[in-house]
Amino acid sequence: METNILEVNNNGLEISLMDGSRWQIDAGDISKTVCWYPTQRIKIEKKHDGNYVLVNLDTATPDKVRASRF
Repeated sequence: METNILEVNNNGLEISLMDGSRWQIDAGDISKTVCWYPTQRIKIEKKHDGNYVLVNLDTATPDKVRASRF
């Protein structure tokens, strides 16, 4: 599923998306999300183990970060 970033909060630790979902980013990945900004396109991927990955489609190389839903 694709959506867009609404807000990046808490120095990249929390991401709110335009679809209404909110995500807590794995602490090891905040160096990527701290540079993300509103309107960038995000793809939400659910892994076979039930975990989620958010993929920023608007960065030079798509950034993938581990996330859990609030």
